[in-house]
Amino acid sequence: MKIKILKKIRNFLLLILIQIFRGIFFFIPRKLCVKVGSFFGGRCYNFFKKEKNIVIKNLDIVYKGALTEKEKEEFIKINFKNYGIGFFEFVKFSVMPLKKIAGLVKQVEGIEYFDKAFKERKGIIAVTAHFSNWELIPEYFAYRGYNIGVIGRKLFDEKLNALVNRTREKSGVKVFDRDRISKELIKELKNGMFLGVLVDQDTQVESKIIDFLGVPAKTPVGPAILAQKFNCYLLTLFALRMEDGYYKIIINKPYENIEKETIENLAKKYNNEISEMIKKFPSQWAWIHNRWKSIF
Repeated sequence: MKIKILKKIRNFLLLILIQIFRGIFFFIPRKLCVKVGSFFGGRCYNFFKKEKNIVIKNLDIVYKGALTEKEKEEFIKINFKNYGIGFFEFVKFSVMPLKKIAGLVKQVEGIEYFDKAFKERKGIIAVTAHFSNWELIPEYFAYRGYNIGVIGRKLFDEKLNALVNRTREKSGVKVFDRDRISKELIKELKNGMFLGVLVDQDTQVESKIIDFLGVPAKTPVGPAILAQKFNCYLLTLFALRMEDGYYKIIINKPYENIEKETIENLAKKYNNEISEMIKKFPSQWAWIHNRWKSIF
């Protein structure tokens, strides 16, 4: 009972803090929010001991102990800057016009794959990861006029969950519960919706053990199942934060003949593409999730 009360107090204080930030951020330029987020992320990471230990554990698993303690400490500092920027940007997005949010994307690679599906009125299952500012992706494409949906899990607090969903839905992005396939989701996919799905965490959804960053990991297979069942294109995409603070969206080529592939092989394909992106830009991935908790 005491733990539940403490959690409720924590959630309430977090919600109040976010609302205060929203009020302040309304008057602060985004570039300044980014600098402040980077500053706090790079200096406050030692206060998040549990999360820091998870990052260390993940680094040891992936790099097999090849990194020195100094190298890990330097990496963690840079990695936490990424979280700080992402958090402050997300709060800023909640008070920014959609046009300005979309304006943060300066390059889009592979847009021809989206345009082809749009002309064909064929749905896309767009697989991505907690990489850079992934929340920017649906906002951008909704602004461009595509029918966009995302699958997500409910957060630990109903009010905070509602706040996050309002931020997504104000741009026209449809939000679906990851724990069930609704009739509305099926209808939208058949009508050519582009659905974003995150697959880089160890969760309770239907999964298989597949290599991720060269290490066996519990991997969600829902995207592959949906793509096959509803005749959708299946591909990966990412939002890459560039040095100038703006973004490049990378859309990879859809997999061919997916109806002939096994679910496991399709999941291997998107795990490999996610892994390659993380290897190129490791500090932009969310290492704070206990990715291999079912294995180690």
